[in-house]
Amino acid sequence: MSAAFRAFEEKLARYADPAETGRALHDLAAAIIPARLFTLTAIDMAAMQVRRVYSSHPDVYPLLGTKPIVLDDWFRAMQAERRITAINTAAGMEGEFPDLALIRALGCNSSLSIPIMTGNALLGTINALDTEGSYPAAMLERAADLIIPATAVFLILRGHFAP
Repeated sequence: MSAAFRAFEEKLARYADPAETGRALHDLAAAIIPARLFTLTAIDMAAMQVRRVYSSHPDVYPLLGTKPIVLDDWFRAMQAERRITAINTAAGMEGEFPDLALIRALGCNSSLSIPIMTGNALLGTINALDTEGSYPAAMLERAADLIIPATAVFLILRGHFAP
């Protein structure tokens, strides 16, 4: 595991394009958690918008535009409690994702969301999706190891993908 963190650190130290930092985090995450689909979503609370700033599948989940923040219970739990959330069943995902058919076409029936905060501000989320049952409680503890590296990535990308 330490080799994966060292490789991440080296990629951050030497990136030529800030967008490469999202790929570096994805590579690190692959050593820690399963994810068939991996995205990073930046959050701009002042503008009340979110923007995808990295996608493992840019052909189906591109880095285009912004969309309004939905202030639902899930969002509030991430913002107020910094809660890592997981849905581990296909049934649990029903009604939670407007693009559920596309998610399922990628073989995903579980999701993991990791909030990234600094200075009491929600910078963004790591979003991982995988096969059903991929994110039990023990996996949430492992996923928390991505928070500090992701904070660095979101701070780098903040200026690169300003809404």
